[in-house]
Amino acid sequence: MPRKLLSQMLKWLLLLAWLLGVGAKSMAMGVVLQELPAGALGLHAEVLVELPARPLDLAQVQERTAPFQPITQQKPSFGIGATPRWIRLKVNNLDAQAQVFHLVAGVPWTDRIDGYLIQSGRTLASWQMGDERPGATGLVPGLGFTMALQLPPGQSEVLLRVACVDPMVVPLELLSPAQFEQRQRSTAYLYGLHYGFLLALCAYNLLLFAGLGKRTYLSYAVYLVCYIGVNVCYTGHGNAWIWPDLPGFQRYVIPVMMVAFAVSSLMFARRFLRLWSSAQRVDRAVSGLALLGLVVATVSVLWGSHLAAVLWGFAFLGLVCIVMVALGFFSLHRGTPSARYFLLACLCGMIGAASSTITTWGWVPFNELGYRAIEIGVTLEATLLALALAYQVRHYQRASLQATELARIDLLTKLLNRRAFFEDCLPAWRTAGRGERPMCVVVIDLDHFKSVNDRHGHEVGDQALVAAGRVLAEGRRAGDLLARWGGEEFVLLLPETDLAQAVALAERLRAEIEAVTLPTASGVLTLSASFGVAQRADQASIEALIAAADTQLLAAKQAGRNRVSAAQQT
Repeated sequence: MPRKLLSQMLKWLLLLAWLLGVGAKSMAMGVVLQELPAGALGLHAEVLVELPARPLDLAQVQERTAPFQPITQQKPSFGIGATPRWIRLKVNNLDAQAQVFHLVAGVPWTDRIDGYLIQSGRTLASWQMGDERPGATGLVPGLGFTMALQLPPGQSEVLLRVACVDPMVVPLELLSPAQFEQRQRSTAYLYGLHYGFLLALCAYNLLLFAGLGKRTYLSYAVYLVCYIGVNVCYTGHGNAWIWPDLPGFQRYVIPVMMVAFAVSSLMFARRFLRLWSSAQRVDRAVSGLALLGLVVATVSVLWGSHLAAVLWGFAFLGLVCIVMVALGFFSLHRGTPSARYFLLACLCGMIGAASSTITTWGWVPFNELGYRAIEIGVTLEATLLALALAYQVRHYQRASLQATELARIDLLTKLLNRRAFFEDCLPAWRTAGRGERPMCVVVIDLDHFKSVNDRHGHEVGDQALVAAGRVLAEGRRAGDLLARWGGEEFVLLLPETDLAQAVALAERLRAEIEAVTLPTASGVLTLSASFGVAQRADQASIEALIAAADTQLLAAKQAGRNRVSAAQQT
């Protein structure tokens, strides 16, 4: 009984294996037009690899005894510098009439595509496409090289010979006219949004550069332009719309623009991080790397090696992505403003570039997300770099304002200094002059201040100045302007104040200063101050009014100090 059961199980396993083999074989045998599976058709197609330096023509392929091999990827990707491939897709049209479908045969950077529609050994149609052929025939920007096929009733096959030095990717899709139109429309909308966003960022930063003259804005705009240039090149927009009859130019423009984009990234990082002033060795290394990228790319083009240019473009862009991330960590370690934004942006760019590279090179199964990863990554990178740039500018503006404010403040008493007093008093002076409004100035001097320093030391003297400044600041009215005039002197501007009001305020402040006590090593120190008050009359300037108040201060000191002296100027 166990032997019978074992024999039965073995039969079922053999039957299952046969069915699986038939299923896999039938999958590679092609597709039924009326039952097209969704997405790419790579798993339903076969591939034949040409031997190096031994190209095959259509007749040789049809006569070859060596079989085509099933493709194991939904979207076949054969890597960079691959030898030419023949792709065969069998199509069965069950209708009695021919059906029109659009074949997506290659990505926009494919060098050459020779296509044939064959039925019963007879060639019904043939076409030639690729970016090394003039005219950009069949190129749909963002989608790839396409061909409208009139598929006859019954069994036919599509044969494609694909040659590409760049990463060889064969999308292999059959789209109905409605599907093709929808794909074109959605692709156009996608890239319209993509380019519109980046161009708006670019224009905004160029306007900022024109208005503010900061070169960081210009370098960021150049970085955006270079990325748009790369994208326009490898999506086919440039070849289809700008240089369709320049296949020699198209051959090298993608790797050269990749290098240019990488160099622009380095130049932006150099200026954004201010490497030339904060890290000169790193700055020289970054500049040297940028120069190396341009030199090798130029030599590759002049040498006429398409493969060398492509390999260098990918290698250099990958290296620069790593360097940019390293610069992000470096700037974060040094406490550079907006370093976190910069690092996050560079990580987005590196992940996007790496994902697209390993996808287009065939290291992972080709998929739409991996293919578009560089566009997503660089869009995020550009956005985060714009935020980093805005954050950095705000930081430096705040620092500049703080520095300006510090230049106006007396560091000891935190009151305005003489320079700031003159800057701020002019509007009030002009208003009083135009409207004949009352205005007074009070000059205050701490009594016997030199003896305070001599007896108790400069630290106690500083405490006395701070205490007197605090009393004056807290006792002034809203709208009054107070400043440390120099040494132990202070000045107080009183707009909309006549002489009697000014004297009353000065008397109150004098009493409050007199009430101040400071503990010292030799006992309690009390303060006193003399006040000179002058009212605006016919003085030609604020300086003349202050001089009049200073005269009254001298009179107060001569009269015994710790008093207020005032006289109206006529």
